[in-house]
Amino acid sequence: MSTSFVLFAVGTGVVVIAVAVAIVLVVLFVTLSMRGRQLRGAERRGEARRDVEEAREQAGPAEHDRGAGDGGEDSGPGR
Repeated sequence: MSTSFVLFAVGTGVVVIAVAVAIVLVVLFVTLSMRGRQLRGAERRGEARRDVEEAREQAGPAEHDRGAGDGGEDSGPGR
């Protein structure tokens, strides 16, 4: 084996390893980005649910007061 062939083989091995490491890092970065996006989406959905629940809690007494105050459904004749 000649020295140039050995150097070429070592150089090729280093390049292959460097490319493999780069590919693994890119896949890891993409995976973490997707996971972060999923977590942020879940967080937003949770906030939206809490907002809806708060709105329902606030609307419940207001609907009841409005119905009772203007002679609404609950206080109509024959009931």
